[in-house]
Amino acid sequence: MNSDLDRNGEEKASFQNRETPSQALSMVPTSVTLSAEQFERLYLTRMTCQRPKLAKQVGNPTPLALGGFVITTTPLSCCLMAWRGASGNGVAFIGPIVFLGGLLLLITSILEFILGNTFPCVVFGTIGGFWFAFAASMIPSFNAAAPYSPSATDTIAGLSSPGFMTTYAFLFITMAVLMLIFMICATRTNIVYTLIFLSLLVVFLLLSSAYWQLAEGDASVGDRCVKGAGASLFVASLLGFYLLIVQLFEALEFPFQLPVGDLAVLWTDESHNNKSGDSRRYDEDLAAIGDDRSV
Repeated sequence: MNSDLDRNGEEKASFQNRETPSQALSMVPTSVTLSAEQFERLYLTRMTCQRPKLAKQVGNPTPLALGGFVITTTPLSCCLMAWRGASGNGVAFIGPIVFLGGLLLLITSILEFILGNTFPCVVFGTIGGFWFAFAASMIPSFNAAAPYSPSATDTIAGLSSPGFMTTYAFLFITMAVLMLIFMICATRTNIVYTLIFLSLLVVFLLLSSAYWQLAEGDASVGDRCVKGAGASLFVASLLGFYLLIVQLFEALEFPFQLPVGDLAVLWTDESHNNKSGDSRRYDEDLAAIGDDRSV
């Protein structure tokens, strides 16, 4: 009996000894603390409010929206500039506009809302909604442009009719005003993000001018405005590619950082040093992000 107890005791002790290295390994902290600049690179929003706990457990959805944005805007900009004879003002890209532009941005907007990122939520939601509306205007089953055609059934003819162009230009004007608001708000983040909205502002202004000129029969000026809008959209897509690379490099913790031009220094004042209670609690939550991420 004693020998059995001794043997069991020895086996239990040896089992505990075998567990010790594993337990010790699980207690080793591997924390990653985000600085203010890193946070704003990843989430494209300022550190102004307390983050929900869910933000510490899920990934960053912003690169998903940037990927959908660049995949949609790049070929559309080439089409507007009529490279290699491209034409149709985006009719050929109805599928990508719906499923890559609108859908991905809408999904990202919902995820940003869950994470409490108000500004990216509004940006991706409205731009994604615009892509849906733009594609719907070109889909015959929606019958948006067909009533403007001579036969009242031809969507392609309706898209190029003076009545449709004159009316649709007001949507571009409204989007330009929205891009201006986004550009002003983006000055709280970085230069790249701000330049994207500046480029989009020029895009919508030129498209509205092009539609009004084409509606009046001035094809020469209208075509130049369309090509100018395509060039500005191409610049926005390149900036989107760059920002996407920056965010993916940050997410994968590459040993170097690409510059984005932090604009936080423009908004630094005395009130920034005297933080409110919510800001202090948020800083504490941000510093504790690494404590929740252990092997």
